[in-house]
Amino acid sequence: MKPKCRLYLQLPGEPTARHEAELAQALTRCDIACVLLGRSESSLDEARADRLIDLVQGSGAACLVAGDAELAAHLGADGVHLAADPEAYRQARALLGDEASIGAFCGLSRHDAMLLGELGADYVGFGPASPDDIEGIDRCAELIAWWAEIFVVPCVAFDIDATDTARELAVLGADFVAPSRAIWREDDAVNRIAAIGRALSDVRRAA
Repeated sequence: MKPKCRLYLQLPGEPTARHEAELAQALTRCDIACVLLGRSESSLDEARADRLIDLVQGSGAACLVAGDAELAAHLGADGVHLAADPEAYRQARALLGDEASIGAFCGLSRHDAMLLGELGADYVGFGPASPDDIEGIDRCAELIAWWAEIFVVPCVAFDIDATDTARELAVLGADFVAPSRAIWREDDAVNRIAAIGRALSDVRRAA
């Protein structure tokens, strides 16, 4: 059976009490593999970050921190999500160890994806400049199909908010689909996330 494509959620840089409540609902309703805690320029609300990590890990999902391996270690997260920077990856791996999950966002770059995959990244991420970048989404689809055909390192399709596009990328071989942070601005964010999750599950059942 084809491996199941699953949801990867990205939280806003400054999650609110509403986001926390909506995340709890999403974790109950959806098959979520990973949640990424964003970072903002302001000081971190560690109490909320601790609650979010406990919530995610308690559901059986992994919780990563965006861009800061030291913060991930301090908070007890499962790992870190980085830009495609080989030196940043090496430093994060040295700090967090082999058991940590360390992923790299490679945009639309084959070179970066191959380089970080060879270094040992636990996943590579592809994605358009924005959820509305149709050309970028098409390019992302090409890269996912190429990657899935050749490599065993999992790949994530980032910033995909359209259900039909999520389904298409799952068919092409994406291991995870990550809706954009903007989806949390919607009044029906949990329903939209659940709809994407159902689309991904449908792909596995049809495989």
